[in-house]
Amino acid sequence: MSHGVLTRLFPFSAIRGMEDVKKALACTAVDNDLKGVLIKGSTGTAKSVLVRSFVDLLPDKEIVNIPQNVSNEQLFGGMDLEHAIKHGKTIIKDGLLRKADRNILYLDNVNLFDRKILSSIMDCVETGKVIIEREGISAEYECRTTVIATMDPAERTLPDHILDRFDICVQTYSIQEEKERCEIITLNLDFDSDQDFAKRYADQDERFRESIISARARLKKIPLTHSDLSKISQTCNDLHVVGHRGDISIAKVARALAALDERNEISNDDIKDAAVMCLLHRRTAPKERDRPIEEEDLLEPEEEERDLTEMVEDDSEECLGVHHTPEMYEPTEEDEEKGEYGGGIGTENIVSEITDAVKDKLEDMDRIEYVRLHEIAGTDGRRSDIFTKKHSGRYRSSRIPDGRSSDPAFDATVRAAAPFQSSREKRGLSIAIESQDIRDKIRVKRDSCSFLFAIDVSGSLVDSGMMQDIKDGVKAMLMEGYVQRDKVALLTFRFRSAQISVPFTRSLEGIYEVLDNTTTGGGTPLGTALLLIREYMLNYVRKNPEERCYIILITDGEATEPAVRGSIAPVELKKIAATMNIPNTEWTVVDSSLVPGKVNHALKLAEMLGGRYVRLEDLKSV
Repeated sequence: MSHGVLTRLFPFSAIRGMEDVKKALACTAVDNDLKGVLIKGSTGTAKSVLVRSFVDLLPDKEIVNIPQNVSNEQLFGGMDLEHAIKHGKTIIKDGLLRKADRNILYLDNVNLFDRKILSSIMDCVETGKVIIEREGISAEYECRTTVIATMDPAERTLPDHILDRFDICVQTYSIQEEKERCEIITLNLDFDSDQDFAKRYADQDERFRESIISARARLKKIPLTHSDLSKISQTCNDLHVVGHRGDISIAKVARALAALDERNEISNDDIKDAAVMCLLHRRTAPKERDRPIEEEDLLEPEEEERDLTEMVEDDSEECLGVHHTPEMYEPTEEDEEKGEYGGGIGTENIVSEITDAVKDKLEDMDRIEYVRLHEIAGTDGRRSDIFTKKHSGRYRSSRIPDGRSSDPAFDATVRAAAPFQSSREKRGLSIAIESQDIRDKIRVKRDSCSFLFAIDVSGSLVDSGMMQDIKDGVKAMLMEGYVQRDKVALLTFRFRSAQISVPFTRSLEGIYEVLDNTTTGGGTPLGTALLLIREYMLNYVRKNPEERCYIILITDGEATEPAVRGSIAPVELKKIAATMNIPNTEWTVVDSSLVPGKVNHALKLAEMLGGRYVRLEDLKSV
């Protein structure tokens, strides 16, 4: 239970909805080997409220909050400056991770943390220890803790190697039912006005606390049978889960669920529920492509197209096993006859049912997720910090300057000088600093991206009825780009022309207005659009060489209007596509056709451009 905190906490039992999240948190309280829970949900869904109320109920835990701007010294521990200055000896001053030992580590908005620090935190949590080797300090201490993290997926994603460190990932949603929303309003108003509000839920909260204590005692008695393990491993295989952390997490969570339900064996429902909690963030199932393209090139007419040289330039893990080893069943002949052991017919049917149920549940959850621009463009998880020599960017660490200091790091300089104060002549100064103590700041800034949306607004798009889907999908992607401070531009093409409707900007209003009011209809001048893209992007890349650029081309891929009158549009398109050698730029073709025909024109266009191919379905928002 949290101590020394005067802030009133909303009662855990009074929080409406979020049953999956409550169940996930309860599992971590039962099994200390579950090292991490990630709670995803839009802002205002009470994620932080629930976490703090939950930890307050635990009989032996406190919450240790890690702020986003935490420094290495604050987090891991560092030199005790006062002791070093007074006594000339370096000793370690405890960091937040020391306080987290045997407690709960809380990371609010975990997706906004510095990736390097976040990776280090998860390493410490996984190994259960912190090792410090810097500034003359060598220390090690235990950090047996569980991480509970929250994030809004609309703001920024996490890379896969970080996500995989969380045993459990659960999703919160805004409640849609009018009756429940009214109840939430009433409860919050009562909480604000009634100082004794928590007493109404004291009995329910106490029962929850007692269920945790009881389940902890029961956990070690619950076996993991060969049948259980077989179902878990087959389910993970069927859902294309890479690695073994998912399997191990499911086994742990399934046992915790059984313990919470006061049972002494794991059920199929336990495995199913555990799989939903442990695989939401781990699936890597490949996207299905449309049927293979016929070998003959149906886009290649017999007629020769005239030379286009006047139009374009010619520069073309080791297992993280359960620490308290569960009792294991050896299969008997009776088990095998009943199909209760891996490989039996009964098990195959059960696994199929579990897999189908988990897949359906996860797909339902996927429909609620925000569309993410960086996933569509293939850039998700690839961002990094870049170092800057200018006096700009975030101060990350320090270094010994090469020559005269241009950007001194005062804190690092004082730490370097501190151990020598007892032997230095201070001449009335609090601390004497010499030239060899000086340290420079190492500054970093976020790698930036620029996205050009090129949208086919021709008649074929209008006829297919997909225009609204494109608008909704692009708007959803633009919102993520806005949050990440990316630059976006909009190009539209129809009939016989293409135009830059909105140049690169960080403002969304102009793009929204164009999307809502753009004229549609006419033929598809794909060749003309590519030529304009090439001209515009070459100029942009020359002026912004440090930026990575992505072109999102939304079209059915079927060229009907040539760039040069008299040319055959499909043949011309192929030749123009071969000249799209734009430096530092990647292409994604989004297929806007309702149903690809015998020839998937958009897929062939993606292949000609050397880009990614995705279906418009991937852009639809809920």
